Amino acid sequence: MKLATTDRLSVLNIHYGNYTLDYFLDCQAELGIKNVELLGAHQGLWMDHQGYQDPAPIRRKLEERGLKCPVFTPENCCYGYQFAAKEPELKERCFRFFSNGIRFGAELGAKILEANSGWGYWNEPEEEGFKRAVEMFQRLSEVAKEYDMMIACESLRPEESLIGYRLDQIRHLYDEVNQPNFKAMIDLTAISVAGETIQDWFDAFGAENIIHSHFQDCNPYGHYVWGDGNRNLRKDVEDMLENGYKGLFSQELTDRGYFADPFYHDKRNMRNLRMYFGD
Repeated sequence: MKLATTDRLSVLNIHYGNYTLDYFLDCQAELGIKNVELLGAHQGLWMDHQGYQDPAPIRRKLEERGLKCPVFTPENCCYGYQFAAKEPELKERCFRFFSNGIRFGAELGAKILEANSGWGYWNEPEEEGFKRAVEMFQRLSEVAKEYDMMIACESLRPEESLIGYRLDQIRHLYDEVNQPNFKAMIDLTAISVAGETIQDWFDAFGAENIIHSHFQDCNPYGHYVWGDGNRNLRKDVEDMLENGYKGLFSQELTDRGYFADPFYHDKRNMRNLRMYFGD
């Protein structure tokens, strides 16, 4: 039974880090994927706090394959740029980096910048890192307005952040940023680790404020192909749709076991997803 159309699916290119961008795009076109979530400062998508590569050739590559990039993700988890940086010079470099992510994404046709809470230092009060994240997102929201972009913020895991690994923390961040283009997104791995449910998030935010998802299997850790973890794919799709979710179901596959042959694992993933997503 099909629950949604395949144009609601998206694939993040993180597990194709050992391959060219062209190869990733060719694989997605062959799979019948229509949307890709591109990871900035990664695999043929050069950017930093000073600038970014010419987006025109990348946009042509997308158009030639019938692909769109609705969501752009500047590297924000394992890199020198994050949303709650403390040192003044680093804070400004981070602001310029993510501002370039907004501009780069907009030139690729994206309407959403993917983000997370950032992280403070473990040896400082939690509220200090939180305040810096609020300030950063208020500034970035102003930049995003200039480019008609939204910012979608996901939670992290407790090993990654003390200021944004629970639903209540992301809701508090959303309230304090208080910008109409700053929204939330669901990451199934992060909410599973926190012991939260999809319903918890829709109850807290409403469908109008959850605009994107990283929708992969997990156990509860891991970012897996559907079937490699222990989540119920059909129930998760139904829970999203029954709550009025309108965004993409983006596949964020980060397990290192997928990196040697990502296309093989994408094909496995699509076989399962096509049980509930069809044309």
